[in-house]
Amino acid sequence: MAKHKVTQAIVDIAYTILADDHPMTVRQVYYQLVARQIIKNQDSQYKRISRILVDARKDGAIPWDWIEDRLRRPRAVSMWEDLTDFGTDAVQAYRRNVWTEQPRYFETWLEKDALSGIFEDLLRPYGVTLNVGRGYDGWDSIRNAAQRMGDGRRAAVLYFGDFDPSGEDMKRSLEDRLAYFGCMPDIVKCALTAEDIARYQLPPDPAKRTDTRAAEFIAKNGDISVELDALPSAVLRQRIRQEVEARLDMSALEATRRLEATERQRLISALASG
Repeated sequence: MAKHKVTQAIVDIAYTILADDHPMTVRQVYYQLVARQIIKNQDSQYKRISRILVDARKDGAIPWDWIEDRLRRPRAVSMWEDLTDFGTDAVQAYRRNVWTEQPRYFETWLEKDALSGIFEDLLRPYGVTLNVGRGYDGWDSIRNAAQRMGDGRRAAVLYFGDFDPSGEDMKRSLEDRLAYFGCMPDIVKCALTAEDIARYQLPPDPAKRTDTRAAEFIAKNGDISVELDALPSAVLRQRIRQEVEARLDMSALEATRRLEATERQRLISALASG
């Protein structure tokens, strides 16, 4: 059965968006369609786009692996065919600690799990820890972070979250709760910022009035609320790289990688001789 012309047009535009940069979440694709004024920024439209993208993948119009859902992943048990198979994975898994040669330690913290795939893929080569808060981190997570960072004097947190009352309050919350454990790292909100919204003309929603921080936020920023997902995927990826590389000694990182490669070869030789 042929698709309605409007629906087919949406599928075609979504295909073009995803062909340039994938994988994306459904919400990221939705915001790109809003930014192009293809649809309105409404919850009903988001549900509609979600249905259209499911149908498009079932029909083969959009590849399944171009859209990811980080919230629904199987928790598989690791198993191997034999010791040789395990040894091969062990060689690939070996990573030398990059932080022993870095001037300071830092982590990247993310407000929402839906975008974690992008962050994991980009942060892995640098050896940077990703902490996903799903909103305000629980106290156990905060305590564990404080233990990783010690007193925080030579540490930093790169925070990525929404531009809304809670997202803007997160920096203060993290500072206060980490300080409870004697940990005081630099906390930098890397995105989403008011400058991002203006520069990339991101589609806003009204601020949530039910948020207890709404009145103060609106007085300072106006009655707007924009999700991190609205930032173009390519821009988000570049922002992550820039913020990380600006804080790393890249020469030291390359030296660590060379030593890691040498040690990995020694591990291969040891496994072969065993």
